[in-house]
Amino acid sequence: MEYIISQILGGIVFVFVFLSMQTKNITLVMICQIGCNALGMASYVLLDGFSGAAIYMVATLQSIIYFIIRRNNIKEPVWLRVVMISAYIVCSAVAIRGAIDVIPMIAAVLCALGISQKKPTNYRVIMLLNGVTWSVYDIFIGANTMLASHIFTFGAALLGIIRLDILKKEEK
Repeated sequence: MEYIISQILGGIVFVFVFLSMQTKNITLVMICQIGCNALGMASYVLLDGFSGAAIYMVATLQSIIYFIIRRNNIKEPVWLRVVMISAYIVCSAVAIRGAIDVIPMIAAVLCALGISQKKPTNYRVIMLLNGVTWSVYDIFIGANTMLASHIFTFGAALLGIIRLDILKKEEK
């Protein structure tokens, strides 16, 4: 039963991923990231993918913090990015059970960098790399809909980059 629920949650992540990659409004990007990360965390917990779940927990917290910062036009403190990257690394290190668990650590650093971006263009480029990295982890632990979701992250980011960043610049 946990497997089925995990796969359903991973499927819902698709919606949040697509929406986050197709908007130019950074506040909406952060709302989508909150949903994506919270559901991704739950999906990994149900599969005993605790290193992935721990990273998604930190990502949910970071998304909430950056949502508040972006919505209120607050200048984030310089140290916040360092603290978030450190939290991802510590969280990943604690959850390591084997060599495969290093992959979420790499994805986590990319996530920290992506979520902290002020410009959606930079966010999309970093999340493209993040999708590839998570996909490798998903293959190894059997997180099938999360794999599909992360492949979709890559595709949606690529589509967003082409549609919103490259083609829009050419129109101008």
